[in-house]
Amino acid sequence: MFQSLEWISRRAMWVAGFCYLLITVLICFDIFARKLLGFSTESTTELTGYLMAVGMSWGLAGTLFERGHVRIDVLVQRMSLRVRVWLHLASLLALVVSTGFYVYGAISIAKDSFAFNATDLTTIRTPLVLPQGIWAAGFVLLLLAALALTLRSVAQLTRGDLDTMDRSLMARTYEDEAAETLDAVAQAQSHMRAPGLPPIHKQGSK
Repeated sequence: MFQSLEWISRRAMWVAGFCYLLITVLICFDIFARKLLGFSTESTTELTGYLMAVGMSWGLAGTLFERGHVRIDVLVQRMSLRVRVWLHLASLLALVVSTGFYVYGAISIAKDSFAFNATDLTTIRTPLVLPQGIWAAGFVLLLLAALALTLRSVAQLTRGDLDTMDRSLMARTYEDEAAETLDAVAQAQSHMRAPGLPPIHKQGSK
């Protein structure tokens, strides 16, 4: 279950990325059309607003699994391991509670839009339940991810596996970022390397 949620969350991050890419395309096209073709789509602001909301909510769960959310952990890093793990668990519980309110609010908004058949006051008259429902789905995924991490942390805490729990929940460090960048560079070099050519050696190697 945990692995399935993590897989879905990472794919949702791709959706979020394409949402922001599509925002860029729509804005650039609208600017081009206004300057050179003399017309405007008149719906760019509406569509980019939907895409931004969906991109934000659908990227939250994957960012949580990758420990990418901003955390102020200056004091946490200086505390002992036994104290840190309990603070990690407290932060997860706070995330579950707050996300529960987000889910309730987002679903309530979508339900009201569906009940009243509400549409946006624009030229394309988008049924608001569609973007609002997709937006709410991102918060639901975040809630499931937070619950999964909480349950796993409780199990690790019960087993006494404090080091693993700490490593999986501590905010990313510059060492993590550097290692990920080096791995990405190595993978790019392996894909670009033609068959039969000698391997690319690091500087200083023989």
